[in-house]
Formats: sequence, C-alpha cells, structure tokens
Amino acid sequence: MIIASLIVSISAITVTAQDGVTGWSTTIADEDGEIQKIMLSNGGGAIVPILIQNDGITSIEVSLDCTGPFEAQVACPADVTVGAGQNVTVDGVISGVDVMAHPAGTTEDFQVTATVTARQGIPVALPGDTNSDDVAIEIPAIHMLSIKIDDPLGPINAGADTILRMTLSNNGNIADRASEVEVSVDCTLITVGNQISELTNKEVAVGGSISANVVFEAALSHPSKYCDVEVQAISQGSGGSQTSSDDTRIEVQAATDDRDNDDGGKGDDGGGTVEVVTTGLPALGVIPSIMALFSAAMISTRLRR
Repeated sequence: MIIASLIVSISAITVTAQDGVTGWSTTIADEDGEIQKIMLSNGGGAIVPILIQNDGITSIEVSLDCTGPFEAQVACPADVTVGAGQNVTVDGVISGVDVMAHPAGTTEDFQVTATVTARQGIPVALPGDTNSDDVAIEIPAIHMLSIKIDDPLGPINAGADTILRMTLSNNGNIADRASEVEVSVDCTLITVGNQISELTNKEVAVGGSISANVVFEAALSHPSKYCDVEVQAISQGSGGSQTSSDDTRIEVQAATDDRDNDDGGKGDDGGGTVEVVTTGLPALGVIPSIMALFSAAMISTRLRR
C-alpha cells in the first residue's frame, strides 16, 4: 500500500510538472486571433500585441526577448507574471524605421521569445522552457508626387507666347501616376496648350520624373498685366488624397502702351477735333506800316525847324 501510494504521488507530481511546463504559450495575437502581418505607420512605427496564455495549474513568470525588422528600435516588457488559467497581453513596440528607404510591400519578421523564469514565485533553477512566435512587418506605400513649374525667362508681349516647363517627380516608395493635372491662369486672355496631357496617367518610377513644355499664349488684345499661373497634380495611387501644387507669374506687356492708345484715337484723317487759339494782339502784317508812317512824321518835323 505504501509503495502504491508513493507511485501515485510521484505520478501526480510528474503530471503537475508537465502541466506547468507545457501548459502555456506565447502568440502574437489580438481579440480576433493570431496575426499574420502588421503594417508599419508612415512614421515607421507599430504596436505588436503579445498574448501569453497559461493553461497550467501554477502561475508562471516569463521574460521576453524581442527582435525587430529593418534595423528598428524595439521594446517589450522584460518580465510578465501570468496566473494559473489566465491570459495576459502585453505590447511590443517598433519605432524608428525609415519607410522611405524600403520599397512598399517589403516585409521582415518581428520575433518574440518567452522564457519561464519562475513558477509559483519560485525561480527556476535551469531556465530553458521557452516559447516563441513571429509576425511579418510590412513597409507601407507612401505616395508622394511632386509637381514643379519653372519661372518664365522674362515678360512676353501681347500676341506672343512663352513655354513653361513642368516636372512631375515621384518622391514616394512606390510607382505612381497623376490621375489629373490641372493648370489655372487668372488672366482670361491667356490660353494654355494641351501639352499638359503629357503628365497625366503616365507611370512615374520611384525616384523618377517626367516633364512637359507647356505653351502659354497671350492674346493680341491682352493689356499689360501680371498673370498668376498655378498647377496641381493628383496622385492616382493614393486615391486622390495626395496632391501637389506649384505656381509662378507671367508678365504680359500690351502691344502699345497707354500713351500710344490715347494718340491712336486721333487719326490723320481729320476725324479728331482741331482747336484754334486766338489772342487780342493786332495782325502781324499791320505793324510795319505803322512804323513807316511814324518815321516819316519825325523826319518832316525836323525839316521845318
């Protein structure tokens, strides 16, 4: 009987020990279950939920070791205590990833390894009961189209045109294209050439650019004026949420200045008004006659003397 009791007790201890060793797990999971992939934020960070389940009959204390992708800064709790039959979720933190240095969609693993260091508050003499899990961390797509417009070389005359070069660049980490490029001018007598279509719906590789020389023509009747030009590009890949714009100014000089316009109203055909200016002085032809009579009278007086 004594031997049988000892065998039963040893068996119970063995089951208990095995239950304490094997009855726990570490999983990267949330309330919806195990996570297969986590997308980084545009700023290069992410939160990784780490679920520790203890199905054993003794409480356990585990230490966590986390390693991250893309040379990230990684932090996770050093020690976690989980009671018997309980679950605990802690967060691993990823930060400092330069998402622009990696193509969109690139993945690397985040891994967590948990090691039991104590049971029922009693340190484990030889740690080694470990459990681990990993998850793919993905680089997000950054759509960053940039539109630039060159300044004109100088003023243009009414009736002439100028060419402004526009450049669409892709500063993001995924190939993109402009679904729409709009040009606006606040002078109604300037027309814009259709060369702007060369920038629309054409793929721009990461780090690449495309350009178009757009013609701006001022009507012959255009007055002297500064005209503001604005161009805007809309990213197709972002669904229209990412836009870029730039602006410049064109100086138009009228075909004739204001003074010429005033003189132009007086034609050589006599259609203008002619003004005659008069004075109260005697006519210029009478003066010599008066002076001759006066001289004769003076000579006659002297002879009489």
